[in-house]
Amino acid sequence: MANHSLLFSLAVVIYFLCATLHAESCITSFEMKNDLPRGKYADVPMDVAITSVDIGITSQTNKVIDHPWLKVIDHRLLKVGETLKCGVTQKAILYVGAILGNKIASFHGFDPSRDAGHETVFWLVKEDGFYFSYDNASWKKDSTWETE
Repeated sequence: MANHSLLFSLAVVIYFLCATLHAESCITSFEMKNDLPRGKYADVPMDVAITSVDIGITSQTNKVIDHPWLKVIDHRLLKVGETLKCGVTQKAILYVGAILGNKIASFHGFDPSRDAGHETVFWLVKEDGFYFSYDNASWKKDSTWETE
């Protein structure tokens, strides 16, 4: 009887370890579309930088350059109508920085406390800011452009 209890306990521990590892490795899609007005911004590409960091790691120096765990995901010029896509694990925060002429913006493109459990996080770039959605239809304004 003791062997059965031990085997059952071991099986439960293995199950929860596997479930935890699976949850940590799940990938959420991130999609950001430049939906600025074509006529006004056709010749003004938006400079976008996307980085991620594992939320389990804390900074000692608060200097980005000293963070070997900060991973550059993408950095490009995003033209009007283009969509940037990437994947992010459920344990990472995705940082988005954007520059458009004299406007700048910075926000969390994926935050596990807000977005965990969703298959895709959609972002739409507008003149008045950045909107996010989980269904690519209902949009909520999250961040605004700042001027230098």
